[in-house]
Amino acid sequence: MRAARCAVLLLLATGCAAPVPRMVDFSETRRGYGPNDYDRVRKSWTRHAKVVEDVGTVIEMWGLYKSWEFREAYIERYAKVYSLNEAERKSLYAAQLEASRQTYEFHVPAQTTNYKWNDLEKATSAWKVSLLDGSGAELAPRRIEVPRLPELYEATFFPDRTEFSRTYVIRFDRAEAEAAGFGGQGTGRIVLRVASPMARVELIWQSR
Repeated sequence: MRAARCAVLLLLATGCAAPVPRMVDFSETRRGYGPNDYDRVRKSWTRHAKVVEDVGTVIEMWGLYKSWEFREAYIERYAKVYSLNEAERKSLYAAQLEASRQTYEFHVPAQTTNYKWNDLEKATSAWKVSLLDGSGAELAPRRIEVPRLPELYEATFFPDRTEFSRTYVIRFDRAEAEAAGFGGQGTGRIVLRVASPMARVELIWQSR
């Protein structure tokens, strides 16, 4: 009986423990990915969190950080899907590299029990969105958008969504971050935080 009780307590403790973040590589190292690597790389840069209270699901989110590693795999899949020629592929590569150097960008489908709560992009929203680095420095987003993506495109490239979710693209400006002393990836850790009076969600990316 005592052994069984200890086993239950251990199970409960394990279930309540915070998940260990999957390690990632923030560098611009060329990895030589092919089109078939995309889904694996996308999953490695996607984080999921869900907060449930008496009212139901306060918020559930899937956060994909568009790191350079992710973008490299995206280029390969996109080039294959749309049969890009060499010039088009080089243009896409340059655009993705520039975007990765100018912004911290996140693709975030989110859903809530009450659809009125799902309004991250509004200035009047109860949700505060911020990006934290490993030193605890905090950065406000430059822009939160609700893009209108073609359904087939989103299902192929960003399938972590449901019929009840709303997709956001959240961007933080790197130049503003540097001027404010935000260390970002250089600290080995970034955290996308979405907080309100009802719930707080933190999606974590940590380097190896």
